[in-house]
Amino acid sequence: MRIAYADGPLGPRSNPVDIAELIGHTGQFELFLGWMIDRPEWLANPTLTGRTYMAGFAMTRAVAEGRFQALPMRLSAVPAFIGNWQPDVGVVTGVRRGDGYAFTSSVGYADSLALVAKQVVVEVDEDGEDLGAPLIVGNIVATVPRPPAPPEAPAAQRPGDAIDAQIGAHVVSLLPHDATLQFGPGGIGEAIANSLTEPVRIWSGLVTDAMATLADRNLLKAPAVTAYTWGGDPVRRLAAAGLLDLCSISRTHDLTQVAAIPRFVGCNTALQIGLDGAINLERVNGKVITSVGGHADFCVAASRSVGGMSIVSVRSTSAKGDSTIVPTVEVVSTQRSDIGLVITEHGIADLRGVDDAERGRRLVAVAAPEHRDRLSAALGGAR
Repeated sequence: MRIAYADGPLGPRSNPVDIAELIGHTGQFELFLGWMIDRPEWLANPTLTGRTYMAGFAMTRAVAEGRFQALPMRLSAVPAFIGNWQPDVGVVTGVRRGDGYAFTSSVGYADSLALVAKQVVVEVDEDGEDLGAPLIVGNIVATVPRPPAPPEAPAAQRPGDAIDAQIGAHVVSLLPHDATLQFGPGGIGEAIANSLTEPVRIWSGLVTDAMATLADRNLLKAPAVTAYTWGGDPVRRLAAAGLLDLCSISRTHDLTQVAAIPRFVGCNTALQIGLDGAINLERVNGKVITSVGGHADFCVAASRSVGGMSIVSVRSTSAKGDSTIVPTVEVVSTQRSDIGLVITEHGIADLRGVDDAERGRRLVAVAAPEHRDRLSAALGGAR
């Protein structure tokens, strides 16, 4: 039997063993899990195995132990994967709305899961707020109460610092008038939001509190379109003001639809950037860190948007002091052809309209000074 869970910061917490028993199954089953920040105790169960498209956050340990296979998959491909995988049970989180249930703070691929799963179990969050997400449509066979938060602290967003602020200011200096932005969580995303002074539109995989406060500052020109939210009061205020359009990744990550947005600017990050501009998001020194997610989706769309741009912004060194700009990435997560600009605290490398040799020179110029000689030598040796 196959059980698939919806995902997101408030994704289902119910023990899949209990879900299987609820529907009358007592044998083995295989799981599909997505992006999780909660660390429920059952996730450490050595007998639970399966697959995930998101190797990082709460899934890090289960993937490292080999119990869950990390699939090299774009987020936009998850609905098709689930449709082909044909889960017997789909577990989604919902809030009550009238006689039915609506998705909570995230939709993600949950709408696709609810439609294709043979049976749907809704984990009802009685204390959750209705942020205006779509109604849950599917063969709902049972509801269960949402369990309390697990004792282990959830994964958290890294707060910004002065280096992030430099990077954020560089990003904002490039934005066209009337831009539509996509960016993610963490210090650099927070810094981009804090650096904005001109109103923008948001079309993103995720809306955080830093993005939501743009409305408080009168810097949001239209409702923010997103598949996931990760935040508190600012996100709730955004929804209450009618400025949150919470929808499926089938819309937010649709390449044709996003690429058609004029002046769409994708602002993403990386673990490593090769001297040709190729991006590694997934692993360093053989250790799996995270997964492709929506990175490739938004980079491709931004590179095709008229007046838009595909930006990757990173700190020039890792926490261990290693250069994030490297001669060759360990694995290519996003192709170099979909990256237009690379930004570090040391400046902006505009890779548009130049060949690989010039790309390399421009990337060396924004690398950490202590690593530039080694990178230049590698660049010379590649000729």
